[in-house]
Amino acid sequence: MKIYFPPKYNVPILEDPINYYYIPFFRSFFIKRVEIVLSFAKDKNFGKVLDIGCGTGVLFPEYSRRCESIVGIDIFLQDYSIRGLCKKEGITCSLAWGSILEVPFKDETFDTVVCISTLEHIEDSGKALTDIKRVLKPRGSLLAGFPVKNKITDKLLGQSTGFHVASHNQILAAARKVFGDVRVKRIPSIVPLDYSLYCAFEGWK
Repeated sequence: MKIYFPPKYNVPILEDPINYYYIPFFRSFFIKRVEIVLSFAKDKNFGKVLDIGCGTGVLFPEYSRRCESIVGIDIFLQDYSIRGLCKKEGITCSLAWGSILEVPFKDETFDTVVCISTLEHIEDSGKALTDIKRVLKPRGSLLAGFPVKNKITDKLLGQSTGFHVASHNQILAAARKVFGDVRVKRIPSIVPLDYSLYCAFEGWK
């Protein structure tokens, strides 16, 4: 599944981690983690999509190719960068400051919620996932991805692991409790989950 990423000159602010999408070697992994998350949807239309932890909005151009509307929230909302990117890419979006623990929207608002590399920063995975489920429409889906916690990723991620307060197993356990049966994928797919680098799941309301 090939994902469209905007050219570097269309991103007004290249901060960590957005700059890794444009650095050789790192680029491959960062793109692959997005591909595995969005691969659950394949060519399905996202309808009204909410990106939680949207960062600089690097995925908004891809969403725009397969959705009706885009909404992004973040507790560190980079409004200037996102609006600059959207202007250069010729797309529209809505933005709001918001926490994954208290998503600032009414019940059953979105067809799809995407949450990439955010849940690992949240201690109460169950509360976050419950609020995400609340804002999903019936039969709406959550597409989420996060790093796997093991000795390999601890070494690769270094000091950033100090901000990862929930392991992949804790997140997946909470996801199964909130959404029931969930589909899980991992990178690389040829090794057991606990020895992989990144994993993703899809949950349905």
